Amino acid sequence: MIRKIAVVSLVALISVFLSVSSPALAASVLDKRVITVGTEGTYPPFEYYDENNVLTGFDIEMMALIGEKIGREIVFVDMAFDGLIPALITNKIDLIAAAMNATAERSRVVDFSDVYQIADGAILVKSGNRSMNSVADLNGKTIGVQLGTTEDLYLTDSGLGANIKRYQKVNDAVRELMLDRIDGVLLDTPVANGFLENDRFEGFLEIAFKEMINDEEEGFSLALRKNDGAFLDALNNALRELDESGELGALKDKYGLR
Repeated sequence: MIRKIAVVSLVALISVFLSVSSPALAASVLDKRVITVGTEGTYPPFEYYDENNVLTGFDIEMMALIGEKIGREIVFVDMAFDGLIPALITNKIDLIAAAMNATAERSRVVDFSDVYQIADGAILVKSGNRSMNSVADLNGKTIGVQLGTTEDLYLTDSGLGANIKRYQKVNDAVRELMLDRIDGVLLDTPVANGFLENDRFEGFLEIAFKEMINDEEEGFSLALRKNDGAFLDALNNALRELDESGELGALKDKYGLR
């Protein structure tokens, strides 16, 4: 998605991480019967609420399968994306499943599982907008991003000259686009496709262009606290088993991720 941790908060996060007591770091999440998973429920097809207001999506179903593999109950907590890593390192949640990219910056404060999905970025615009065909065309344009995401980081560090508008939820950015208050939204391509397929936006939005803004090794991964090797091994083994059994591929097909 291509999602996130704001550069401005990285130093603060490292300070919080270093202040966590060693006993808290020593215990493994696997010692728990119930694992609390943080997510952000407005990022379809990875996590969103269905017509019955039930949290669902690729990450949600994948974590249910992982829970079965490791023999633990999974409970989800929906929160702001930029609050996920602080919640993790202060023990408010045990894991993050939120289409989060395993960037080098984030890896300074959390550990990541193996990558389970790679996605490029897309500029979503109003239908008929032909003013943006490459990243060079973002100069002078007002582009919306979700706060703390890798899209946010990319535009902040790119020197492209875009005016960046940051939103807590990607839905808010798309709403502002529909109201002509911004020129485009930078988000993960699968998420952009989800908006295009939504009946509310059909015919009103399109993808101007796509751009790979993360390396493959920085794809979507599960984030966990540092130094919990047993939990990390269990997660990676579960992901490997799901891949080899075809269950992960079937889930990707269900959500249009391949």
